[in-house]
Amino acid sequence: MDGNGHLEFADLEGVGPGTPAGLYFRRFWQPVIRARDLPPGRPKPLEMLGEKFTIYRGEGGVAHVVAYRCPHRGTPLSLGWVEGDTLRCRYHGWRFDGDGRCVEQPNEDRPFCARVTLRRYPTREYAGLVFAYLGDDAPPPFRNLPDLDLPGAIVADPVEILPCNYWNKFDNDHGHIPWVHRATGLRKGRKDIFVLRQETMTETPFGMQSTRFVKGAAGDVGGALGMGQLSYFIMPNIRLFFVRTRAKGYEDSGLWDSKAVWVVPINDHKFAAFDVTYTPLEGKDAEAFVESRYRQQEAEAETRWDLAHKIMAGEMTLEDLPDDMGAYTSFAIEDYVTQVGMGPLKGRGKENLAATDVKLALLRRLWLREVGALTAGKALKDWTLPSEPLVYRAKAAAGV
Repeated sequence: MDGNGHLEFADLEGVGPGTPAGLYFRRFWQPVIRARDLPPGRPKPLEMLGEKFTIYRGEGGVAHVVAYRCPHRGTPLSLGWVEGDTLRCRYHGWRFDGDGRCVEQPNEDRPFCARVTLRRYPTREYAGLVFAYLGDDAPPPFRNLPDLDLPGAIVADPVEILPCNYWNKFDNDHGHIPWVHRATGLRKGRKDIFVLRQETMTETPFGMQSTRFVKGAAGDVGGALGMGQLSYFIMPNIRLFFVRTRAKGYEDSGLWDSKAVWVVPINDHKFAAFDVTYTPLEGKDAEAFVESRYRQQEAEAETRWDLAHKIMAGEMTLEDLPDDMGAYTSFAIEDYVTQVGMGPLKGRGKENLAATDVKLALLRRLWLREVGALTAGKALKDWTLPSEPLVYRAKAAAGV
């Protein structure tokens, strides 16, 4: 903060308990793990927003997020095991139910279970993700995204974990596409990637709307942008946009995906991006598409960051990526090397923002306004989603 106690942009970097941005994030439900990555009966350690937790799925299928350590002696509960819907600590065998109540102290002649509780956090599964509410107060109503509730194929991609601050992802504006994703455009023959894009930004009841146009024109030229003329940022950390499907075997299908990405800080120096894709296919076509997408994504997820590290080390270039690599994966690698390479906010030096940086300018303004109001004890904006899917607006803009 400055000498007058006003928030500065770099003050938003920290997300731990009690930090300005950390307090704001904790007012909203956040995804914490992909549902398919949490099998029943296996507790896992979890770090989100600079705090450690334990996550497990009971044998009945319900996901639970509880405190990281056992309240007895502080042993990580992820070392223990699941019994039914309960979690047993490996150190001394104390057992806790899904509501955090201690239900067994095996070696105590005079058990005092009723006096011991394990902190638990509300959870909810949606769109292939497990969400948790990590705040101290009662959780707000859970927000469905109307765009993900349409009939069709839903795929939750392998979670992207990048070793940089979440603002490096937030600041990723639309103008980067012809440059960052140049190698993919050349390899896949995607001429639309090379169109120079500009955008105007508008605050909305739920966050921001970006209206995009071809540089030097009043709007879309020759259908280069299509449904990508509009995109949205849903406060505090969801990006919703529309792209031609990049799935292998479907590149020329004419399908458009709706993509929702939740960006959640793991700590001050690392974030997780939870990417969910909706594709307008139904029945057997949808089943085949989902199976194909998962098979492709899981196979390439094993090596994508190894390749990214080699590129950052100068051992290879983005143009050296395999020709048969899926565009979803190469896009992720291209974003990784640019975002991670930017480094922390405080060590980056002076920025020279330009007129085309309108997206990040408005987003920073909204965050500083809301977090500043929170720290000052003032009223916050109640971000409200429309009842209709936003993809309808994108279709109308594209004349679809």
